[in-house]
Amino acid sequence: KVALMMEHFTGQVAYRIGGKAKAMIVTRSRLQAVRYKQAVTRYLEEHGYPYKALVAFSGTVKDGGIEYTEGNMNRLPETQTAEAFKQDAYRILIVANKFQTGFDQPLLHTMYVDKKLGGVSAVQTLSRLNRVYPGKNETMVLDFANEAEEIQDAFAPYYEKTLLSQGTDPNLLYDLQTKLAAFHLFSEDEVNRFAAIYFDAKGTQDKLYAVLAPIIDRYGEASDEERADFKGLLNDYARLYAFLSQIITFVDADLEKLYVFGRLLLRRLPASLERLPVEIQQNIDIESYRVKQTSQGKIALPRGEKEIDPIGPKELYSLGQDELEPLSQIILALNEHFGTDFSDDDKLCIREIEQRLATNEALEASVRVNPPENARLTFDHVVNDLLQGMIDGHFKFYKQVNDDPEFAKTFLDWLFERYVGRFGND
Repeated sequence: KVALMMEHFTGQVAYRIGGKAKAMIVTRSRLQAVRYKQAVTRYLEEHGYPYKALVAFSGTVKDGGIEYTEGNMNRLPETQTAEAFKQDAYRILIVANKFQTGFDQPLLHTMYVDKKLGGVSAVQTLSRLNRVYPGKNETMVLDFANEAEEIQDAFAPYYEKTLLSQGTDPNLLYDLQTKLAAFHLFSEDEVNRFAAIYFDAKGTQDKLYAVLAPIIDRYGEASDEERADFKGLLNDYARLYAFLSQIITFVDADLEKLYVFGRLLLRRLPASLERLPVEIQQNIDIESYRVKQTSQGKIALPRGEKEIDPIGPKELYSLGQDELEPLSQIILALNEHFGTDFSDDDKLCIREIEQRLATNEALEASVRVNPPENARLTFDHVVNDLLQGMIDGHFKFYKQVNDDPEFAKTFLDWLFERYVGRFGND
């Protein structure tokens, strides 16, 4: 693939747009991005081409006992990758999730895709080519992983014209920010302290909860009307910011701080005793229950003497926590460890992944005959492909796996352990 890509680029692409054309290689994993970078660089040097390649991925990748990062492979600080790609010498950018959205490089002419794309991910990735530049009259995609019909289906909802029924005013955020401050349930200093912990790599959940504790106490002392208004406005702020931040780059850091603060606070505020939380109501279906006789008979009691133990104190007391099913346990563990807010919908995502893994005969054969480390590479590749295909229905879970390497590793470790456990000793 590398030879084909580079022969195509050097022979047909590099001279386009006045000899300034650039290309992007979209890979399916961080490990693949590392290996692509090595292979592309080796090809260009062996053939004496003056072009250079950059790679973009998050975190650290271990391969062959060596640790690779975006910075040490590019020999540049990670924050300078996008800027360096503007230079004429750097003509090829190899990416693993990074720069597939929100990246603007008008000289990007060709994209080589070696990754399953679907839904909005396909639209956002391929649209990196859709930037105007003098002399740029065409673009090209060489796709190794997707069928033309799949890409067509992904773009169909956005073809010709897509309208928003009504504009959304970003200034509404400031109005909500002012209204929330007027309740005097939290201070600007508390929001700043929360944000400092939240954005600190060493910050812990217990420290975040410690900042929120006095705010929750004040909330409990407020009147019912104040609590209802405050919680409603905070929920409106969180939803509005989450929406607008997808299309607008905010330069006001206070808005982001209030968003992360409010999002966790909403989950910690006590629910009203007058009505069940919506999450519980959605899982209760009283109409499906009915009285129905299923058997008939008598209970006969045996005659004679029987001993019973006297009533006494228990040796151990507990609050009687119900045992959760395994998928609920992993959702709970992920939420507690990473501060996420996954629900039963995301449990369905995991169940769907496991069901598809169970029917993958090629994966089962690979796991049975290969050593664990090799089988794991195949397993991760299959799971990533599955997540790509499920992006429309489970975007939040897909985004967390792709954006947070530590989360992805924890989740895939757990998923792999469950998968290989299916085979037992057979």
